Amino acid sequence: MSPRTATRDLAGSVSSSALASAARMPAAGPTGRSLRERLLIPVLFAPVFMVILDVFIVNVAAPSLRADLHASASEVQWVLAAYLLTYGVSLITGGRLGDVFGRRRMFRIGVAGFTIASALCAAAPSAGALIAGRLLQGFAGAAMWPQVLSIVQVQFAPAERRRVLATQGVIQGIASVAGQIVGGGLIALDVLHLGWRSVFLINVPVGLLALVAAGRVVPESRSQSARRLDLAGVALATATLALIMVPAVEGREAGWPAWVFVSLALAAPTAWAFVAIERKIAAGGGSPLAELRLFSARSFRFATSSAFVLYCVPCLFLLLSIYMQEGLRFDALQSGLAFTPFALTFVAGSLIGARLHGRARELLPQIGVLTVAVGLLATILAIEVLRVHAIGLVLLTTIGVLNLGMGLAVPALIHLAVRDVPPADAGTAAGMFATAQQVGNGLGVAIVGSVFFAALGSRPAIAVYGDALSLAMGVQVVLVLASAALLTRMTARSRRARLSPDPAQAGLILQHVTPPPSAVAAARPGRSGPARGPLLACSAETERSGRLVRWTTRSGTSARPKT
Repeated sequence: MSPRTATRDLAGSVSSSALASAARMPAAGPTGRSLRERLLIPVLFAPVFMVILDVFIVNVAAPSLRADLHASASEVQWVLAAYLLTYGVSLITGGRLGDVFGRRRMFRIGVAGFTIASALCAAAPSAGALIAGRLLQGFAGAAMWPQVLSIVQVQFAPAERRRVLATQGVIQGIASVAGQIVGGGLIALDVLHLGWRSVFLINVPVGLLALVAAGRVVPESRSQSARRLDLAGVALATATLALIMVPAVEGREAGWPAWVFVSLALAAPTAWAFVAIERKIAAGGGSPLAELRLFSARSFRFATSSAFVLYCVPCLFLLLSIYMQEGLRFDALQSGLAFTPFALTFVAGSLIGARLHGRARELLPQIGVLTVAVGLLATILAIEVLRVHAIGLVLLTTIGVLNLGMGLAVPALIHLAVRDVPPADAGTAAGMFATAQQVGNGLGVAIVGSVFFAALGSRPAIAVYGDALSLAMGVQVVLVLASAALLTRMTARSRRARLSPDPAQAGLILQHVTPPPSAVAAARPGRSGPARGPLLACSAETERSGRLVRWTTRSGTSARPKT
């Protein structure tokens, strides 16, 4: 059976029965190869479904585990932020480990690690033990997820790849919806009196089946030119984020002692050291964790920065869960069902954005981000002015608008990030963009969550939950408008570049060099002899790429030599 048929038959199928069939499947023979092709997609995407499901399940489970473990507000924040921090920082390294040691091997290690970590989370006797399990989940998810994309890239032809990746998008959307409902249902049913622990235990059978099936179904592959690991970069990036996140989360409950400000002050030199060592590794021909040269492409620079700021918004759903369950006295199932329309509007936004053309498509990132701001402001208005302290039609509508904007903005920002990046660097650019998303989300949990819990106080009345949520969303409005300002600035610069012949305005990299004779001849038709002094070389990529796209003489004439 061809990959096309296999993809068509099994798109969106991530059932445990399929994984069980794969685990029993023989490893050789024509029939085995056919089954292997058919089962590759569900075996790869079942753990992806599990990881996404787990993020949204934890949002719904947060109030229950907070009460059961007597967790403080900062510990609740760490339950989510710890996973996002380790996952985001380790993504690029996880991809490189697969290139070096084998993608199937790292995929199985990631699935096994995530399954073990889920069991540890379910058995956690305290909030600290749960946070440690979440840290391990983040590392395991980062080892697993990049291998899925790499295996798809290797095993499917370009035409099939688009269909498979579209299937991944559908699975992620289903997981985000199912996470709210499944999590709320498990807690409400209280199976075997496990309470919130069941939301982690559900990963164990799926993980075990995926682990066994992957050994039979997923072919091994590795890169012939694998890049080295940048452990120093990982250490410095993690230290920088920790120096910001720990005081942001712990400072309020600790009474803002001196160590909080010392930690924040140390973040700047640590970040500088990270940038310095990344540049040094790149200059020596090594493989840095962050390819800083990609930021020379204006679209990548602004899209990644904008996404980093915009991803302060998803932490709102953790706060909404606490608002609904503790403030409005919803049970976990009611809370989960209330989240369902929000996920659907995100999918709707993605579909609408894909159908836009022309000027509207060009401005789609700004349209999406501003729609998010409108949704946040409308929700604040509903809570504070209309005093809608219940999730009725009004709040469902306003938060639905917010998620519609996210659905418009996020796919458009991903496209913008890789649009002007050389094809050879597209994978690296996508990895850095995903890292920016997850780290931004983690910092959002730390910063916006701290604002919410500070406004909530130690013994809040029901009405105070709405005020605390409004204040947290007010902070998010400021950050979202900053994201919109970044995109507006990029658009204005791009418009000036189209109207100006000045290469500096066009965002090109400039350097004085002596051009090749062919470029001089093209720039000075009908004239012979050497050029008087150096000409100005303009590179659309980087100083080291050597791909010069325009030579400009002192007289202003220009030509495009073949490269």
